[in-house]
Amino acid sequence: MILFPPEHWKNVRKGLGGRIPNYQPPEELVSDLGDDNGLTQDKINHQRIMDAFAVLREKLHAWKPDAVILIGDDQAENFKRENLPTFCMYTGSQVDGYPFHAASDDNNVWKIQPETKFSYNCPDKFATDLVKFVIRDGFDMSSSTELAGWEWGLPHAHINPLMYLDQDGELPILPLFVNCLGEEAGDGYPPRPTAKRCHELGQSIRRFLDTRSERVAVIASSSWSHFFLTEKFDRCAFDSEFDHRNLELVRSGQGSKLAELTPEELQSSGDHEFLNWMITLGVVGDRPAEILDALDAQSQISFKVFAVWE
Repeated sequence: MILFPPEHWKNVRKGLGGRIPNYQPPEELVSDLGDDNGLTQDKINHQRIMDAFAVLREKLHAWKPDAVILIGDDQAENFKRENLPTFCMYTGSQVDGYPFHAASDDNNVWKIQPETKFSYNCPDKFATDLVKFVIRDGFDMSSSTELAGWEWGLPHAHINPLMYLDQDGELPILPLFVNCLGEEAGDGYPPRPTAKRCHELGQSIRRFLDTRSERVAVIASSSWSHFFLTEKFDRCAFDSEFDHRNLELVRSGQGSKLAELTPEELQSSGDHEFLNWMITLGVVGDRPAEILDALDAQSQISFKVFAVWE
């Protein structure tokens, strides 16, 4: 959705709602849509997303990191049932992505052609050292030197935010894959890791970083609660109340408390992808975050948070 201009967001809502049997839009969504199918509010929210990404991009590039650990989930794109690691670190020297492969040049913000490839250099030696460290630190981390399971390279969780943060491939990108979707991906898929385990992995990564001289940025890519995953509301609305509670813990520097979230709580609230944030919270520790924005309108299909630690 974040790659589309706001004029196309109504189609995203329609498509996702159509996947839910007996879908009933919540009152908040009906109110958001107004008399123009949400276009007025969508334009406002689109600008908020653009503005928040602009701040993140400026801060990221001004800091000039030697490596950017980009944490996202591969949703049955590169990793399928026959080989689905809980965690996997990319240790290749380059990675490509085609974020607009399924689009046309009139339905992405930049009007970029669908066949456009984006390439990124990767800190392969640094990544290999990181894998060795976390394995010896107690994590059975998987690794991959190439993405061969999907013709479009980096999955959307990784490549989409890069369109806002580093389209020109100026920064060394180290993708970390997390099985956030878990059993939601279908029969044969293993459960997602726990919030506690993800937080512990972040702490292990931090212990590694504390032994190094490189300047490293860490990015968690995900929305929080998604309406079509939120079981407590029959997959018709995302859990704004749950996420606002968690947001206050992030804002106040109490991220470690979120490691207590149970798989059942995340499942019920549609917060599967929040596990990407749990790893980052483990890296930064209990330090308050600057919340740039938090979009909680049901028309957004998910609770979107933009935050930064410096």
